[in-house]
Amino acid sequence: MDSKAERSVSYMPKWLVAAAALLVVLRVGDVVINRLLPHDQISKAEGGISWSQIPSREQLVAEAKRVATSPPKPVQELSPQSQEQLQELLAEAKSNGKLLLLEFYADWSDPCKKMESTSMHNSQVSDLVNYKFMPVRVNDTQKQFGVNARFVADLQKRYRVFAFPTLIIIGADESPIASLIGNCSSLTTYRFLSRALATVTKLRPDYFATLTESTREPNSAHSPLLRLPQPSSVHRGSS
Repeated sequence: MDSKAERSVSYMPKWLVAAAALLVVLRVGDVVINRLLPHDQISKAEGGISWSQIPSREQLVAEAKRVATSPPKPVQELSPQSQEQLQELLAEAKSNGKLLLLEFYADWSDPCKKMESTSMHNSQVSDLVNYKFMPVRVNDTQKQFGVNARFVADLQKRYRVFAFPTLIIIGADESPIASLIGNCSSLTTYRFLSRALATVTKLRPDYFATLTESTREPNSAHSPLLRLPQPSSVHRGSS
């Protein structure tokens, strides 16, 4: 009888057995490597590329701890004259039982003009501003005259103003309570003002109580924004 005929039907060529054994070894090695290396060090994309992750999980944790323990960056200091002017505005606002609302504005800015003619003329917005805030318009003149008044330049640096219009509500300690950037709708502006009041109510109930002692009832259709006078001294190089 032919020897080939005596072979079992389950006979498998040696080369196929060797290939199967090699695949098993490779698979086991892959599993072992994945268990030994952190998952944040090797990430496999759909195409099978192994990407090294930067930063690693350990680096992220270390950075988070460093930031949490690092002292906050100092706030940009005002010049003595600007400091005195800001304190005068805050004192006036507090004496009237209101919060200081700064509007960083530019006459050449179309978004400023648009917001002034829409949101700022909305009756609900203007009533709320009149009732709870002392609005002060901080005019930027860098584009027209190449310079800004020193107080304007200092305020822009202190509160990091880079776009117009920008609304910032200032607390009694000169820190910003809330800010709103750009030409926003009446609803967005009203919510911004309302939430700022809610923040003061929650964090400083004693200070908020003073806001209701001498505030008048809203009766104006438009908030009369005070315009800062142009000081004789100007500061170059600020936008």
